[in-house]
Amino acid sequence: MEREIELKILNLDLKELENKLIELGAQYLGEEHQENIRINSTGHKIYKKVGYLRIRVSQKDGKKINYLTFKENLSDINVRDNIEHTITFDDVEELKNIFKLLGYDKFYYGKKYRRKYKYKDFKIDLDTWDKETYPYPYAEIEGPSEKEIYEFADLLNIPKEDISTLSIAELIKNLKK
Repeated sequence: MEREIELKILNLDLKELENKLIELGAQYLGEEHQENIRINSTGHKIYKKVGYLRIRVSQKDGKKINYLTFKENLSDINVRDNIEHTITFDDVEELKNIFKLLGYDKFYYGKKYRRKYKYKDFKIDLDTWDKETYPYPYAEIEGPSEKEIYEFADLLNIPKEDISTLSIAELIKNLKK
């Protein structure tokens, strides 16, 4: 179980942000390719205010790791504040079959390429989804507190109007409007 306090930065040039991070002395942690599968149910829906359930297949440095995460939503007012309950497992298809047997019948697929940095107490993920899932790149900044994350965003000269607490599901939904 891990607490995660974060926000998204939209409408940005990832390369420009990456250059700013490098100038500040941020440490490059690597890259990974992910397949993310959000899971829900028609019969017993997991509502946004509660959180969401996700399978993630992560490929990094030639290794593949499968994660099952339930993100418990504490708040999405000024930052996304979640508790992440995560385990690793071996067989994606068998886990999906178990969820189907339990009545979880909605599976939303997306692929993402992520470059990761660390600066002081901040994790910065530069995300690019496949065009069918979400066509615009964005960054996620995770830090120790709401105040410190906003101070870091100011240090990066991020305009307030480009800061978002929306989940990827909400960003996708907004595209369809």
